[in-house]
Amino acid sequence: MTNQSPAVYPALLFDADGTLLDFDRSEYRALTRVFQRHGYPFNDEIFQKYRAINSRAWARYEKGEIEKPIIHSTRFQQLFDEAGITGDGAGFNREYLEALSEEPWTMPGALELCQKLSKHRTLAIASNGVSFVQRRRLKDSGLLPCFSKLFISEEIGVMKPHAGFFDHVLAAFPQLPPQKLLIIGDSPTSDIAGGSRAGLGTCWVNFRHKPLPPGIPQPLYEVDSLEALGPLLLEAPAAARK
Repeated sequence: MTNQSPAVYPALLFDADGTLLDFDRSEYRALTRVFQRHGYPFNDEIFQKYRAINSRAWARYEKGEIEKPIIHSTRFQQLFDEAGITGDGAGFNREYLEALSEEPWTMPGALELCQKLSKHRTLAIASNGVSFVQRRRLKDSGLLPCFSKLFISEEIGVMKPHAGFFDHVLAAFPQLPPQKLLIIGDSPTSDIAGGSRAGLGTCWVNFRHKPLPPGIPQPLYEVDSLEALGPLLLEAPAAARK
């Protein structure tokens, strides 16, 4: 536990998917709609196959092994090949992203939290998502007015956890040293490890009480709900990492 209260951070950098936006729900609903549109079978087995393929691809992207267009052009084709579906994987991906942009579901308490925090702190988004998808979902969810800055990897040209992403963020806050920014997110690799290496304060939103993966720096703070973030970020002194 750090001795520094998170109330001293004037700028808060929020991850989007899995932290404020309910990506799991949005993803499932978007996939269901597009599979049904094409008349393709869609069940839990196919869904889990897709998630495994997608997870492996994004892990390779984080390591710099492949580029994002490769993910978008191959992930559904690989799924179709494994599931015995005849279809255009790249075209299906375009339809999926459009459908995903129409699913602006938020995590419980996200909008209320951000509306409250935005009255007292500068809020920014730090997302590895697709630009038009994230911007539309943030707008339609009602979250967008709470944020003065959006940092989206597709627009920056580099993704979390790479240093270039955080260099871009820090350049947008020239009046603040890194330790005065707090990144809040659910990803140990993208948010906690990336933020820690850049010198930012880190807060892990660990909804599912997962153990911290080996090799990841301990976050300065840890919460298991967005409800816990309000008191943590606005009241000092506050209980920090559990």
